[in-house]
Amino acid sequence: MKILVVKYLPGREYSNTAILYNHFLKKVEGNHQIEEIDLEQNPPPFFDHKTLMAYYRRNYQGKELSSDQKNAIGVMDKLIDKVEWADIVLITSPMHNFGMPGVVKLWFDAIIQKGRTFDYTSEGIPYGKLKGKKALVLFTSGGEYSCHQVTLNYPEWDTYSFHVKIMLTFLGFDNAEVVTAATANPHSKEKNLLIAKNRIDEIIKNWNLVNAAESIHKI
Repeated sequence: MKILVVKYLPGREYSNTAILYNHFLKKVEGNHQIEEIDLEQNPPPFFDHKTLMAYYRRNYQGKELSSDQKNAIGVMDKLIDKVEWADIVLITSPMHNFGMPGVVKLWFDAIIQKGRTFDYTSEGIPYGKLKGKKALVLFTSGGEYSCHQVTLNYPEWDTYSFHVKIMLTFLGFDNAEVVTAATANPHSKEKNLLIAKNRIDEIIKNWNLVNAAESIHKI
């Protein structure tokens, strides 16, 4: 099994999210092939004017790009290559201000490209091209927020779960699981982390990932 890890854990050894990520890694050690993208060390590019024009020219107009234009969008293309390579994509980061950190959204913006990861039917209906893949999203938050719906009323402020599932569904993933734990309250932190670890174990079992991941290649 080929697993792509997209991580943003700026807390490093102090990160609560890293506890869940490391739990996953320990459970799947074995023979699966893992590639790791560290968004803190290698943040994805954003669409500046040059990159946007290259994307529009190639992906919407179907025109050839100059060498300069190819270089402008080349980093994004390599990120897409990694997603296309993977059977499973694991995204792990903390929640920031009720949603995904900006650098994680940048990664999504870089890989969501017409003609590569999504396209349109003749009727103009969008469809994802990343069929046959699964995604697991791990994050922790300070407060305890509901993910059943998003409103302006506390605690219904977990936009991360909704947003990430929308984008993964748009991209065509067959399955997108989100596991989260609230860690600010010292009286419930360990209990919440344990519940999250147990859910990770269930997913690992359901996806037949027990005794997985032989090596990790950081890129």
